[in-house]
Amino acid sequence: MRLFIALSLLLLSSLSAADNQGEQKQVFGDYEIHYIGLTSSELDKNVAKLYGIERSRNIGFLNISVLKKGQGPLPVAWNAKIKGTMFNLIGQSRELSFTRVQETSALYFYSTFDFYDQDMYRFDLKVTPEGSNRTFDVKFSQRFYRGE
Repeated sequence: MRLFIALSLLLLSSLSAADNQGEQKQVFGDYEIHYIGLTSSELDKNVAKLYGIERSRNIGFLNISVLKKGQGPLPVAWNAKIKGTMFNLIGQSRELSFTRVQETSALYFYSTFDFYDQDMYRFDLKVTPEGSNRTFDVKFSQRFYRGE
């Protein structure tokens, strides 16, 4: 599980630096919603096997984490209900199904999906943190590449 966290953090930092887009998160009051999209072939083989994720250059992987400001200096992982839809450039949509992964102090939600090389996709997520009656709209676009 720690490997999953390390991989996600490593990929988040490397993709952010490579794309020069800065941190991939949106803040809603006390909540931070972090997201990262990549191809499932970029996942470590052992991590993919552990969670039953097919590694492929044609399968996208979207990882979401929800953090809430806590009593200490660092935010804490927070459970949430996540619904998501992805759209291609001509408006065709596909519902995303998220799987929850929990470790002692970490909590992630991931979804996989097929994509076409170099296509841009828009993601619309509805995130409802546990214990909250508010639903946050997280919207972003990302281009996916099959790579070598």
